[in-house]
Amino acid sequence: MARGLVAVTGVFVFLVGALLVLSPESYLRVYATEYVPGMDFPARRFAPALLGMGIVLMMARTLPNGRFLTALCVITGLVFFVVAATGVHAWATEAAKSAILWAAAFEIALGVLLLAAARSVRRAE
Repeated sequence: MARGLVAVTGVFVFLVGALLVLSPESYLRVYATEYVPGMDFPARRFAPALLGMGIVLMMARTLPNGRFLTALCVITGLVFFVVAATGVHAWATEAAKSAILWAAAFEIALGVLLLAAARSVRRAE
């Protein structure tokens, strides 16, 4: 379960990174309450980190059960919890549209699944 989940998460992260490189405006218009053209710069600047992380997660599908896979699941799960929290905060401060709450719900669910996957890997050791 863990390896498949990290791989699918990697594809998701990679696709978000690709979207931010190719069309950051389309992403920002979905979530930001007000789009300002200069917002493209930080989105494009951060996108390569998402592309790289997506590739790392996709490559993790070949990892054996062990401490590294467990840690990767835990860290990635916690990252998605923090990403969800930033979205909820942005909505609460009226910087983001309510669509961000759907994204945050997805991110929380993914974080929970990743932590469950870490637990299953740890038990399999």
